[in-house]
Amino acid sequence: MRMIVMAAAMLLVGYGDVAAQARSALSAECRREIVELCGRTRDRDVISSCLREKAAQLSAGCRAALIERIRERGGEGAQPSASAGARELSYGTDPLQRLDYWSAPATATKAPLVVFIHGGGWAIGDKSSGTGSKPAFSAVQGAAFASLNYRLVPTVTPAEQAADVAAALARLRADGARLGHNPDHIILMGHSAGAHLAALVATDAGYLERAGVPLAAVRGVILLDGAGYDVPRQMAGANAITSRFYRPAFTDDVARQRALSPITHVGGGDAATWLILHVADRGASRDQSQALGAALVAAGARATVTAVPDSSHMSVNRDAGLAQTFVGDAIARFLGETAL
Repeated sequence: MRMIVMAAAMLLVGYGDVAAQARSALSAECRREIVELCGRTRDRDVISSCLREKAAQLSAGCRAALIERIRERGGEGAQPSASAGARELSYGTDPLQRLDYWSAPATATKAPLVVFIHGGGWAIGDKSSGTGSKPAFSAVQGAAFASLNYRLVPTVTPAEQAADVAAALARLRADGARLGHNPDHIILMGHSAGAHLAALVATDAGYLERAGVPLAAVRGVILLDGAGYDVPRQMAGANAITSRFYRPAFTDDVARQRALSPITHVGGGDAATWLILHVADRGASRDQSQALGAALVAAGARATVTAVPDSSHMSVNRDAGLAQTFVGDAIARFLGETAL
């Protein structure tokens, strides 16, 4: 089975000895990257915390070397598995075409389904890496919850990743009666690169059509601090760290970049209701969120763009599963509104 999840499932969940174990196998350049990112320290807790927050800033080659080293050592979590309390379902033949599913409370009737798409620059991440407390939070709102894996760059393109999202929705709709949620009341939620994929599927009608999913089944879309809604614009101003993810995913072909930009497809059949959240002082996500929201409103959708104060890229995702936070309260209101 192909190794696929470790940058988030290992680098991001507290394996503080990864860098120390891998040191002999890493290139000098990769070691320099880790030192520049995390500082010179032998404190495994410090390394763990640093990688948990900043692993996405490592080059693709350095992340790949760390992943390979973990696989060689048979690290725990090297194979995809269901998260605690979840049922794992497959929606395709690839090992990554899997999702974790949490049922709605037994008291809920015609429960909506919240479907989460993790981030990771299209190249890393796992269905457990960004889920956090979202399943329990959704249950309080009377909703079922699912978190998706999808195939990763460079093995596939973002277009194929969007097709994976649509295929997962088709599986969840087909099993709605058996699982206990309303197949025609889906809330699509994504963080970072996952926000791009959620927006792409909810604006480019072809993905859902080819999967046999009616657009009307997606009752709402929640985007968490995405910055890739207009890919050519983002790449034109991209810094070195951003380019490490955007260029492998979207190449330098501007036509491809446009085709994979959600804003390109607005007005051709969009989900009707959107909540677009962004870090207040993160310029890229602010500008991209405002532009997408304005385009959606101009095309007739209902889109609320909200700046999250005193936040970070990671805290916006974390707080999406926490009550009595700015983000959690905004999402709870949105879920209530889409139920009307």
